[in-house]
Amino acid sequence: MRLFYLSGIVLLISTNLFAAEERNLLENSITKDRLSQTLAKGTEWVSFPAYHDRQAWESLPVDVRAAIVRQGEEALQCNWPVITATDYLEFMRSGDRITERPQGERMQALRKLAMAELIEGKGRFIDPLVNGVWAVCEQSTWVASAHLPLQKINTGLPDPDDIIIDLTSGDVGAMLSWIHYFFAAEFDRVSPLVSEVIRRNIRTRILEPYYARNDFWWLGFREGTVNNWNVWVNHNVMQCILLIETDHARRTDNIYKTMRSIDRFINFYPDDGGCDEGPTYWGHAGGKLFEGLELLYLATNGNVNVYENELIKNIGRYIYRAYIGDPFFVNFADAGAKGGIRDGVVYRYGKAIGDEVMQGFGAFYAQKRNLPANPPGESVEASIRILFDAREMMEAKSVEPLIGECWLPGTQYAAARDRAGSRKGFFFAAKGGYNDESHNHNDVGTCILYYNGTPVLIDVGVGTYTRQTFSDERYSIWTMQSGYHNLPAINGADQKYGKQYAARKAAFKSSAGTVEFSVDIAGAYPEEANVKTWKRSYTLQRGKSFTVGDRYELTENNGGNSLHFMTSCRVSIVKPGIIVFEGDGFSLEMSYNASKITARTEEIELTDNALKNAWGNRITRLQLNFTDKNLSGSNSLTVKPKTR
Repeated sequence: MRLFYLSGIVLLISTNLFAAEERNLLENSITKDRLSQTLAKGTEWVSFPAYHDRQAWESLPVDVRAAIVRQGEEALQCNWPVITATDYLEFMRSGDRITERPQGERMQALRKLAMAELIEGKGRFIDPLVNGVWAVCEQSTWVASAHLPLQKINTGLPDPDDIIIDLTSGDVGAMLSWIHYFFAAEFDRVSPLVSEVIRRNIRTRILEPYYARNDFWWLGFREGTVNNWNVWVNHNVMQCILLIETDHARRTDNIYKTMRSIDRFINFYPDDGGCDEGPTYWGHAGGKLFEGLELLYLATNGNVNVYENELIKNIGRYIYRAYIGDPFFVNFADAGAKGGIRDGVVYRYGKAIGDEVMQGFGAFYAQKRNLPANPPGESVEASIRILFDAREMMEAKSVEPLIGECWLPGTQYAAARDRAGSRKGFFFAAKGGYNDESHNHNDVGTCILYYNGTPVLIDVGVGTYTRQTFSDERYSIWTMQSGYHNLPAINGADQKYGKQYAARKAAFKSSAGTVEFSVDIAGAYPEEANVKTWKRSYTLQRGKSFTVGDRYELTENNGGNSLHFMTSCRVSIVKPGIIVFEGDGFSLEMSYNASKITARTEEIELTDNALKNAWGNRITRLQLNFTDKNLSGSNSLTVKPKTR
């Protein structure tokens, strides 16, 4: 990547999207011998108060404690729903991930009971906790049905001779590790077998397979990329090792293994820290990375510390660089358009790297949701950390990061708004990239456009996950196709899936009045598109307009060239050359050359709940068809506020 500074204008060109860089930050930060010397030999690293330290737990605000106890009382009604064999098989039969519902109910009830007992400390929730722990340990697997295909033989049912570790089993193991840490003595009063069953299950389902196997794809020790699974699972395994494993040599060897594995995750990140999985996944990508780094820092008394590394800082900063304005985030790939952040993680991450904007962003969301009245619903570890940070977060300076512009050249992500610090006016984001990113959509060169913090041109996103979502049928789903993004069809062809279908010559220019992102997207299309170059550009004239430009060269023109735009606004073609977008409290006018283009609209009814929650019951697909058959040409569409 090269950066050029020309008379106040910054021009950045991205040249490499694919290669991992062998930084190995964690492995190079400490030797295994030094790790053995500094790694805690037991649980002395835990900074939380013990269960019997009633003064510490009772020091939490009264309203927080009351809310958590109420949640625990609700969980007393849990009947620990059974997950049947046909529940597992349903994933293969219909694609329904039905096991996640009873599993989620069990996990939430366990968390609420554990938190309520920690807060109240009277033993009222111990027997229900024992019932929950026993029920979970009796499950044939902790692995989600959607992940059972990772077994060597995929029958759709858990294979007791092929123990795998996935996101869900890791979550269960980590939660049981903390429940054991806090309540083992109380469980022993009920029956010593309860704590023994917890330890045995964590050892056989998490620790032993982790120690023995290097072939899990998410470890990153074999060819191929890794994603949020890497840091998510490794963070869970770390908790199990540090809370359950008593052999110091095995603790050292396998904490070092988690560090080597997490290095693979870090190595695949570009220097700009951009998360190609999108901000919805950041909490379990960059956020889980931080939680793993936090554990390593605590467990080694600060001897593993990479917070000063600029890449680690940039991985954190991504979450506010993708922020539009509550509740909206830039939602490329499978990310959701609406959402919040893991405010405790964002706050602590910002604090650790010395980034006041990031720290303030965590405080912004904590204060927005009134953290004391709405206690966290995360894991036991994360929930406790937030509880003891709550007062600090509520009193900290709140920062809503409405940044003026952002360019991440390694990720090829661009964003800008009319004026920093304000939601008023235009905000746009666009991307280059390639069509094999994590949680990929075929969307090289797409954009989104907001006005006054409200969506205009949208990335529809992803519907409810099913078996088809992560299979060879993925691109039969319409939301994954370039024809349902803000992109052209070239000679009737949409973009194709594959790493080779990639952007070229992505560039970003910015000045006080104008921001432009441009990229050649021809390489994202298959051979039948017969395209040599197709330069797509997005230009923001701050305070005035937003323009979409296309300049192209074809080797053949069959008359099948068209532009597509997706919108949640009300759309009307008022006359040839003018389209009006009506949103909440605004009207925008898109102008185009009616001598070259004809326009039509298609209303799409949304039936999937995930899409309906983002956009309502329907959206509109705008199609602009080129009327000429020239082999080269250019076109521009300009969007500006309607003045009459």
